Amino acid sequence: MKHVTLIGVIIMAMSVLGSCEYNYEEETLEMGNTECELAVSYASTIRPLIDNNCMPCHNGDGKEPFAPDLRTYNSVMGIAGLIKEVTQSRRMPKEGSLSNEEINAIKCWVDQGALNN
Repeated sequence: MKHVTLIGVIIMAMSVLGSCEYNYEEETLEMGNTECELAVSYASTIRPLIDNNCMPCHNGDGKEPFAPDLRTYNSVMGIAGLIKEVTQSRRMPKEGSLSNEEINAIKCWVDQGALNN
């Protein structure tokens, strides 16, 4: 009987935790469903966002552990999907915040192929 009760408690806990995670993902995805009507330029839109918001930690100096170097297009393009994910979830940038429009610009740029344009 104790095993059945324990299994019931575990299943309930997993469903509660799973529902919280589901709501979080749903909110994140809702924000990212904005249409990408115009092509987003790396040079005029994405690069300035990175320079103004990411360079304190992602400048290649090695002071921040696990902070990828984002000084070049190739390094940014190599982790473009990750950049999209961490900005949409608002885990990055650590200090400061991006507007919904800036986050959507990153999403659109990645969805459009993360071009060097």
